[in-house]
Amino acid sequence: MKKCVVVGGGLAGLSAAVFLADSGIKVEVIEASPKLGGRTYSFKDKSTSDIIDNGQHILMGCYKDILDFIKLIKAENNFIFQKQLKVNFLKENFELFQLRSSNSIYPLNLLSALLNYKAVSLSNRLKLLKFFAKLFFYPDNFLNKLTVHQWLRQENQTEELIKSFWEILSVGALNTNINKASAKVFSDILKRIFFSGSKASTIILPKFGLSESFCNNAKKFIEDRNGSISLLESVNEFVISREKIISIKTNKREITGFDYVVSAVPYFILKNILRENNTILEDINFRYSTIVAIHIWQKENKLTEDFYGLINSPVHWVFNHKSHLSLVISDANALTEVPKEEIFDIAALQLEKYLGISKDEIISYKIIKEKRATFVPLNDILDKRPGPYTELKNFYLAGDWINTGLPSTIESAVKSGKLILICDRMLIIKEFNKLSVEIFRICL
Repeated sequence: MKKCVVVGGGLAGLSAAVFLADSGIKVEVIEASPKLGGRTYSFKDKSTSDIIDNGQHILMGCYKDILDFIKLIKAENNFIFQKQLKVNFLKENFELFQLRSSNSIYPLNLLSALLNYKAVSLSNRLKLLKFFAKLFFYPDNFLNKLTVHQWLRQENQTEELIKSFWEILSVGALNTNINKASAKVFSDILKRIFFSGSKASTIILPKFGLSESFCNNAKKFIEDRNGSISLLESVNEFVISREKIISIKTNKREITGFDYVVSAVPYFILKNILRENNTILEDINFRYSTIVAIHIWQKENKLTEDFYGLINSPVHWVFNHKSHLSLVISDANALTEVPKEEIFDIAALQLEKYLGISKDEIISYKIIKEKRATFVPLNDILDKRPGPYTELKNFYLAGDWINTGLPSTIESAVKSGKLILICDRMLIIKEFNKLSVEIFRICL
């Protein structure tokens, strides 16, 4: 049985380990922190004993690779799947607008959703439809020179449309200001959401905490297939000889006797591990975006919907967990050094403006800043993202930062891990072809 060491226990590492274990490879996952999930995890809040997430995550029906992952680890019951697209948007004073698909056949169901999105005027809804009608006619070499905002303005998308539709969608998907994010990346996301079938645009939400929804099932799957997971173990060095990694030095031991190594840690951590072998990884000037999550406990929760998008608000989403609310501020670099008390005041003001929840109804809160939540999808770094292969014969890369064709999302992380299985199969094919040539030579 072949053995693979996966460095990093985030979703990319878990994905690589799960898909490799399913193909019959023995995997060992090494994680430096005391938990699995990387930037996708949950924990018990000490003051309330509720399970809360480090940051809320929305999945979508177009996330094919993560849906394959969830199915493989038998975690489907950990999620709520929409039957059809329904998103509640709010303007101030609880003015509700729904982006909701009809029961018509695809794509008429999505066409009706856009036509009936009354947060914008009818003339703007027609401009929205015109934009989507032209989506497949924009060449990549046109889009990869523009930001999202430049693209939208060139296509006569008004400020009302941008504030009430495009900005919420873009910042939510890319965690980046529309004045920075690549139009090319956003275009690819729109095609996946709106032009990949009726289910592609539907929302999928975790029923439980992120660790309970993803990590526990993945851990069991790996261990049930003779794999192992080591926490609180950090990799210090890869020992390289003859274009292969021959040993891994950690803070606890030296690991040998493996066939492959997969790095599933963030770019900046891998750069530090490689150090003297930095020719393996090209220098990429990644910049990062923060996500701030504000968890709110009230005297009484009267909200009925699972989540709301806030139009023209510094708070982008409100998620209703029944026991508490989770508010999400994306593209939140401006808040990284702001005291938590001030951030709470911002959140409380938006709750009052949009949902009618006064500050004196709030009994407790907790704020979490994920400072390197995602990388910023700038045009000048997209082509520099490496693929899974490296110059070393037994070393592969995974992570939401490698070139998956996606921005820095859960889907990108899981897809990168799944790509390792393809790399392994390609290696098997190459080895088989070499063996066939050698047998043929001997027979001659």
